[in-house]
Amino acid sequence: MVGNSNGQTTRSRGRAYRQSLQDKTRKQLAQLARRQGIPGWHPMRKAELIDALADAAGRTNGSRHKAVGTKSPGPAHAGVNGVGGQRDDVLIAKPVSSRWLSARWNVSPEMLTRAESALGSDWHRAKMVLRLSRITDDNEGPTSESRVRDTVVKLETGECCVEIDQPGLPYRLHLGFSIPGGEFFALSHSDSVSTPRGPRPEESRRASTSTAPAGNSLRSASSLEQEADGLPLVIHTDLVVYGRTAPETLIELEKDSVRVGRDGRFEVRLPLENGRQFVPATATAGDRTSQRRVALAIERHLKLLDPEPTEEQV
Repeated sequence: MVGNSNGQTTRSRGRAYRQSLQDKTRKQLAQLARRQGIPGWHPMRKAELIDALADAAGRTNGSRHKAVGTKSPGPAHAGVNGVGGQRDDVLIAKPVSSRWLSARWNVSPEMLTRAESALGSDWHRAKMVLRLSRITDDNEGPTSESRVRDTVVKLETGECCVEIDQPGLPYRLHLGFSIPGGEFFALSHSDSVSTPRGPRPEESRRASTSTAPAGNSLRSASSLEQEADGLPLVIHTDLVVYGRTAPETLIELEKDSVRVGRDGRFEVRLPLENGRQFVPATATAGDRTSQRRVALAIERHLKLLDPEPTEEQV
């Protein structure tokens, strides 16, 4: 049973590697084949290069499983599990506002080892990036993707936020290694995702967090009446973001903004909803010559429990 499970995992990762090869151009595949010493790579077509590279990777994995001797060392790279309960190599993108996407990913140690082998001497120059691509659906031809920008990320964090330029249009994120010269080794890609064309009304958001009973805004009228017969309790939560920067800097968090005073201190208060949320922030210098972006990830779990009798009531 164990051997069969390992075989299925190996085949699954082999298919993922083949898919990453299909996303490359013939020139990029030829460079990989040259670095890996694939014989006769020069006249091969794209499909032949994909088969040769996939077969080479399969032979490497097979020899690793067949090796015998003393206890084998662990993987050279630690994997990343930013999406609990998901498969080894996955990238999930979701809209968090009209201008921002959140990305969370899992990367297996085997995929990182494969990337290091494919990149060869360029491994130490490679940067982990999230590549944002805009999807164009042409009625007279196939769907195409155009690269918008690369955002350098830290692999071990397992999550990041990416700003888009045109709300309402479909985008796709690719997680991979970028090296000087334009080559890109993809680890995984997300499904197509788009954001709403306008932000959610701030008034409705504040109402949902300031007037509803804590923990569950969907309770029935009867349950609210029962709570009124006991001990009424309404809890409000706010997120306070404060810090220091250069005077006259403009701090923007979603729809709220504040201009920093002469002492360089700032403070912004936002309603904090239940669950996980991303709060994108932008700091723009007073002379508008520089700008920095920050993505805050916050998670709140607040639940109003049922009333309990005290010792005096028992």
